This record gives sequence, C-alpha cells and structure tokens, in this order.
Amino acid sequence: MDRIVLWTLLLTFSGSQASRPWAQRNTEFAMDLYQATCLSHKNNIIISPLGTTLALGMIHLGAKGKAQQQIRQTLKFQETATGEEFSVLKSFFSAISEKKQEFTFSLANALYLQEGFTVKEQYLHGNKEFFQSAIKLVDFQNAKACAETISTWVESKTDGKIKDMFSGEEFGPLTRLVLVNAIYFKGDWKQRFRKEDTQLMNFTQKDGVAVKVPMMKALLRTKYGYFSESSMNCQVLELPYKDDEFSLIIILPAEDVNIEEMEKLITAHQILQWFSEMQEEEVKISLPRFKVEQKLDFKQALYSLNITEIFSGGCDLSGITDSSEVYVSQVMQKVFFEINEDGSEAASSTGIHTPVIMSLSQNQFIANHPFLFIMKNNPTESILFMGRVTNPDTQKMKGRDLDSL
Repeated sequence: MDRIVLWTLLLTFSGSQASRPWAQRNTEFAMDLYQATCLSHKNNIIISPLGTTLALGMIHLGAKGKAQQQIRQTLKFQETATGEEFSVLKSFFSAISEKKQEFTFSLANALYLQEGFTVKEQYLHGNKEFFQSAIKLVDFQNAKACAETISTWVESKTDGKIKDMFSGEEFGPLTRLVLVNAIYFKGDWKQRFRKEDTQLMNFTQKDGVAVKVPMMKALLRTKYGYFSESSMNCQVLELPYKDDEFSLIIILPAEDVNIEEMEKLITAHQILQWFSEMQEEEVKISLPRFKVEQKLDFKQALYSLNITEIFSGGCDLSGITDSSEVYVSQVMQKVFFEINEDGSEAASSTGIHTPVIMSLSQNQFIANHPFLFIMKNNPTESILFMGRVTNPDTQKMKGRDLDSL
C-alpha cells in the first residue's frame, strides 16, 4: 500500500486584518493542537499551528468524503468551496513577502513524488496556487539519496539552521509522496534588550529545582495585562518585533498556579480576549534566554482531534491520485525556536531603550518559573508558534559565556 509522508519543518530565530472569525478559528485549532500535544509531553514544548494547518491543508485539497470532513472540522473550516479556506493564508503570505525590510520570513512548500507515480494535475495546480509548492521527482527506493536531497533543500530554506533533517529510515519502499513545508523567521525586537543588562538568576523548574539561567532585563513601555480568573491568575506581556508585523506573547502564571492545570483550562476565547485587553504600560521585565527544539510525530495528537481517516488504508485521497491504496503514514514537525538579545536594534537607534532614570515601574514581570509563549502575526492574529518553557536551555552558557555575564 502506498504511503504519503507529511513533514513540517519550521525554524524561528527570534530576538535576533483578516476577519475576527478567521482569528477565532485559527486560535481554536491552535489551542486544540497544543492541548492534545501536552498530553504526551511534560517538559518544554514547541509546535507550529500554522505549519500544521499547511500540512493538513495540502492533504485536504486532495481528500474526499470522511477524510476531508475530519480535516475540515478539526481546522474549523467553514462550509465553503475547497480552496477558499486558504485565501486568507494566501493573502497573508503575499503581504508578508512585500514587507521584508524589518524581518526575514520565508515559507517554502514542496511535494516530492516517486518517479512514475501519477498525481492529478488539478491537485498539483491547487498546491501551486495556494501553497506555492514546488514539484520534485525522486526515487524513494534509494532512501539515503532522497534523504540527502530533501535535507539539502530544507537547509537552504532555513538559512542553514536545520541540517541533516532526514535519514534514509524515514522513507520506505511504499513511500510515494512526501509533502514538506519549511518556515524560517528572523526578527529584531522593536524595543531592545541590552546584553550588558543580562544577569544570571534563579529559574525554578516545574519540579521545584532552581537553576541559574541568563535573565535578560529591560524597562519597557509595552502592552501588558494581569488577568485573574478561576484557577488562572496570570500576567500577559507582548514583545513586538520591528515593523509591528509580529509579536511574542509571554503568558506567565502566578507562582502558585500549576502550569499544566492552567493549560487544560485556557480557551481560544480567553487568549483573544487577553490580546485585546492588554494596555500599554511601563513594565520592568526579566525574561530568560531560551531555546526550544523539538521533532514531533503528530499522529497521536491528530487522532485525539478526530483526524483518523487519512491514516487508514481505506481513506479517499482520490483528489491526489487514482490509486486506491494511498494513505498518510506520518505527520512530522520539527521546530527550532530561540529567544535572546541578538534581535535587539543597534545602540545607535533612537527612541528604543527606555532610560532607567524614568519613574520606577509599577509592573514587575519576572519570568523565573515555567511560562507559555505565543508568536503571532498581528494583522491576521494567526498563531505561528506556541509552546511552553519549563527549563530554559543553558547548554550554550558555558565557560566564557557565563563569565561574560
């Protein structure tokens, strides 16, 4: 039986208006996917709802019957003609490609086809139109060569940050079609963190153990809110990137709030409400440098969200090929996300850093225990990345790096 493999490869190196219904549906899916992923991951987590939407969308274009219905319901698509659901994404990518002065955002999709395997022209056309997908022919019987070919493409699309992504073990004799998307983002902070202000401070991990981490510090005027709801007291902070196209949202539970219990209770409505109700205030910020890198198999999470049909031999993917024995074997995602001071603007820039001589901040945002983060596109409120930090990565903080703080 032939197999289709979906790979989502996403990388963001950070710190270096669509309609409300779209934002609501997008955020609902992001929360569903995140909460499903949390069931099997207890420590740091990073996912890309956008990348998963793209991967499932590429299958949705060729799915029929129950397979299409399950994807449509999970992605919160409205009952419109196939393809119209992606018009917002298509407009988003077009707009972003025209605004690259202040940040780097690149999206690349590719369909790798087994030589001699027939895919319908309409399906290929749809992928080109909505996802700008490149079509490439390979021989999956030579698994090692295929792995090297696709890994080289991924490396080129992620500025060399993701290397050797595939091994020959990912492809088998029944592999016929591999769908890959790679997202790369690099943005500068709108308001900077100065490296000289970074200090080693204690970060209390989920297990109660305190570890020393490099804590970035700044006194900024930015959007902030304190929200008190049943069992969910938290601070929410927005850190915009230059040009205000993208923002990083940090959700910091109160110290006596269990982050895993909070994750179970958060709804898309609450997140959107927090976004809208935050006010510009002066905030004294302490935020750790952190790095989260993860390779996830989403099959279990998608099963829990009722996407099951595409993984079975009897699924209807007749919009892709006339072959009656094609199914999806994997939905994999790799994400790299890093926050540090390198995204700050140069010291010569004006109006960026709030001088310490200003009045003392009434708001203290000290992220010295586990927190959630969301990276979103502001015009559409699309969630690109979402995750949890229970232990900031300190692997790079050795020797001279520690001595320099």
